[in-house]
Amino acid sequence: MAKHAPDLFAAIHVGSEMVGVQIVEYRSLDDFRILDQAWRQVMLGEETFKTGRISFGAITHICELLKGYRRLLSEYGVRDYRLVATTAIREAQNQAYIIDQIRVKTGFSVDVVDMPQEIFYKYLALFLSVHRHGLTARKGGLLFVDISSGGLGITLYKEGVLTYQQNIHIGALRIKESFDKKQRDSAYFLQALSEYIYSTIEPVEHEMRKHKNMYLVLSGTETRLLLKMLGREEPNGELSFVSLEEFTAIYEQVMTLTLGQLTKRFGFTEQKAEMVLPTIVLYQHILSLAQFQEIVIPADQFIDGIRVLHIMERAKDERRELIEEQIVSLAHTIGRKYQYDEVHAADVTRWALLIFDRMGRVHGLGKRERRLLRVAAILHDIGKFISLRRHYFYSYRLILSSDILGFSEKEKWVMANVAHYHDKGTPKETEHNFTALSLKEQVLVSKLAAIIRLADALDCSRGQKISHADVNFRGDEMQVTVIAQQDISLEEWTFAARSQFFEDVFGIKAILKRNAG
Repeated sequence: MAKHAPDLFAAIHVGSEMVGVQIVEYRSLDDFRILDQAWRQVMLGEETFKTGRISFGAITHICELLKGYRRLLSEYGVRDYRLVATTAIREAQNQAYIIDQIRVKTGFSVDVVDMPQEIFYKYLALFLSVHRHGLTARKGGLLFVDISSGGLGITLYKEGVLTYQQNIHIGALRIKESFDKKQRDSAYFLQALSEYIYSTIEPVEHEMRKHKNMYLVLSGTETRLLLKMLGREEPNGELSFVSLEEFTAIYEQVMTLTLGQLTKRFGFTEQKAEMVLPTIVLYQHILSLAQFQEIVIPADQFIDGIRVLHIMERAKDERRELIEEQIVSLAHTIGRKYQYDEVHAADVTRWALLIFDRMGRVHGLGKRERRLLRVAAILHDIGKFISLRRHYFYSYRLILSSDILGFSEKEKWVMANVAHYHDKGTPKETEHNFTALSLKEQVLVSKLAAIIRLADALDCSRGQKISHADVNFRGDEMQVTVIAQQDISLEEWTFAARSQFFEDVFGIKAILKRNAG
């Protein structure tokens, strides 16, 4: 059978230091070809970190670059694209005006992703790369550390699950801009820099001390500086390996060089040389957190993550399930941190997903919303770690304060609200936790909360009495038929009490029926 013609896609990234485009043709995640790519250096990050805004002169420059990329897309006949902006535009106080100017002057729509999403894009590309090379099967685990201009993402993968994830607002350029030129020229700068970095990442140390013999997977623009100092060519679709001894030698060398000596010794521009010291010191502190075997530097960058996610979703690649299970494993890690009832959480998740799946024609939601429900069900009770009396409120607060890879801040708000209303209460526009959501998101919260409320009722005794359940629709009724060998009066009464909210949301009456089996 002849293969279908490849599809075209363009990934565009407006970053803090670079604006880039990558044009690909693809049939699948493993069958793609980069037709063209281009990069242009910009200074957006410095402006944002210094002034909190991006000047209209810089915006005009960005628009001119994007006009060129628009012409490039036209030459290749690309209609399907995604333009993603990260830290510099995300943190700019005049973000809305920037996005509007780009839309008016170039015709491009801009997606501004928050930090957890940014880390997730990179993790996708990095994980698939190291997985393809067999590193995920090695003992000890992989610590993915992504250092961007303004952020640091730390993700620990071990034996098929994510056991830790933390995002910190500290990046190479942000560190540099935290000190003025006079301070950077001070004889005390190195000590102050080291203390500043350590104080920021110190909370990570406790978790990392538990792990040994890991591989450190480094990503970010500044990894190219390290490779250049080692006399290596930039990786081209492969992995570069750096021994701890090689890094230590470079670190000790850099600590003795002035800015001028760095530019002369390694052929850096002054701007790049200024990035070397905070980058190397940050790497050194990360290496001191745990015992590592080796440093791995993949070629993949953020823009590759945009491509990977797009193709993975369009081609319905089976590895989507692998990534989703990792996200779910991280939710369980968070649950264990707050001493959740794992068996109860599993039961609620089981029944919530059963009801969701059988209600497809009724709720009108998709796979993304199903994932939100799944994670909310796992974490709905974690607030009991703080307070039994107001556990629903603290579940809400703990979900909001947790880094959950693969979800945006808005999606965390949705999951937090679903947990808040998992057993009682009616979502109200006047409540502070609900007002931050759009009308569409408020409706979504109500739908998912109505489902999880019934699922929680099926195990409200925490006894896992129900061994099997089935869901069927008859007219305007949803019948949940269960098999249980024990008395489930409490479950029946609780289900009946909570069914009113379900009926208010969906216009369907939920009825629980028992089949002794």
